[in-house]
Amino acid sequence: MTAPPTLPILRLPRQLSVLEIWGFALSGLLLWLGPAPAMNAALGPQAIWVWIPAAIAGILLNLQVKRLGHYLPNMSGGTPNYTTHLLRRHPFLARYGAIGYFLGWVSVPAMNSIILTELIAAQLEPLGIACPETLLKIMFTAIPFMVALSGTRALGILHLCFVVPAVGFMVVLCTQGLGWLAIAPQSPDFFPGAWGSFSLPLWAKWFFLAVYAAYGCETASSFIADNRKPAASLRSLTFAAVLLPIVYIGGSWLLMRLATDPALGSNAFLQLTAVALPVWGPWASLVVTFLIASACLLSSATAVSNTARLLYQMALDGYLAPLFAVVSRQGAFGPGVLFTLALSLLCLLWGNVASVVMVTGTGYLCGMIAIHWGLWLRRRDPEVFLPRWALLFCGVEIFVLIVGGLAWSVPELLLGLALPLAVLGLDRLIAVMPLGPFQVQWWVRLYRVKSSQDFKNFLAIQISVLIGLISLATPVGWCSYPPPPGEPLGPQ
Repeated sequence: MTAPPTLPILRLPRQLSVLEIWGFALSGLLLWLGPAPAMNAALGPQAIWVWIPAAIAGILLNLQVKRLGHYLPNMSGGTPNYTTHLLRRHPFLARYGAIGYFLGWVSVPAMNSIILTELIAAQLEPLGIACPETLLKIMFTAIPFMVALSGTRALGILHLCFVVPAVGFMVVLCTQGLGWLAIAPQSPDFFPGAWGSFSLPLWAKWFFLAVYAAYGCETASSFIADNRKPAASLRSLTFAAVLLPIVYIGGSWLLMRLATDPALGSNAFLQLTAVALPVWGPWASLVVTFLIASACLLSSATAVSNTARLLYQMALDGYLAPLFAVVSRQGAFGPGVLFTLALSLLCLLWGNVASVVMVTGTGYLCGMIAIHWGLWLRRRDPEVFLPRWALLFCGVEIFVLIVGGLAWSVPELLLGLALPLAVLGLDRLIAVMPLGPFQVQWWVRLYRVKSSQDFKNFLAIQISVLIGLISLATPVGWCSYPPPPGEPLGPQ
């Protein structure tokens, strides 16, 4: 652990509104769209027994993070930096856990770029239009980072464009779908006729991935230090905790009862369309395409924002190189954003989505183990909430890390455990590099001479292009993506 930097530019401007922070808080609910269809295809009705405890843990984590935020309103980065606070007497474990959390989010932009590109390619193929997949993957990975270089407000604007309708559609789909399942004459019954057999190793294998989504609704905590009304912003964590079981348990129940055709496979679009058809009829494919595209966009923007703030606060606290503590007057974290972009592009070059998720998810799970262990160690402190529950979930997560990780892949589990150490080693290398871009003063001079007006114009172009791409993908997907067998496509 190095001495905290003392440069005059290292104070984060409090410029985000409460509404923007609420947008970041709610975007975590859409992470369910990632693993839920694959889990439903693999486990069937047994998947609900993975999501129920994961949702409970997610709710309690949100409430605990909210309490920590009240006591630490000037700490940026949220959950992983609260971990370093709780484990400050164990600096290596604190750094390892925080970087593990960091790696969990690093892969998100690359994975989302692959998902979006494959979605667009599948939509354009029936029309006979060639899709430049490599170019789109790089572009979808890089654009959130380019916007982040313009400042914090840019990502807030993107969130507000998509988070309200996306989360609104998701909550309506779950509540209205459960109502239809309970009372409609055409309903296949609310409860399944057979539950199947329970397998503890299989449960641990999929809980390993469920953590990646269900624990990700605490992202508002990353932005409390950016806001002048932290108490109002922290209330978003409670609201997200209320919606979490509606989406994660209610949505999974709908998949269990309505997405039962083996022909659907693990295809997220087909499974979600099967769920949405009783609710929205011929409009289902349009809304589902919008949900998938929005989920990718929002989680990528959240990932870029979270990771930069995590590195910033760790540098301020002396856990990382001082370079990462540099921030502009517009709230742009240049070194942290570019470092995260480099790692995300490495994930993109790797190309194997399942392997990347497994390896980076190992680090994320270690980050969750670290914060729950830290809560137990500091159980007598006033900012700790329900420490016995924290100890319980710490034990569950250790079991899942070992049993579930071995069930997925031993080499990837070992690589995932070693990757935070590699990043910490890379940080030490950055701290001693003599080149200009690795020096704090180089970035100080850059931010002093940069033209804010040109940057704002560039920002407007970036946002317009990104919104245009997502808006175009939605109607194209509605018109060209095949519906589930026997169902009409589009309004008749």
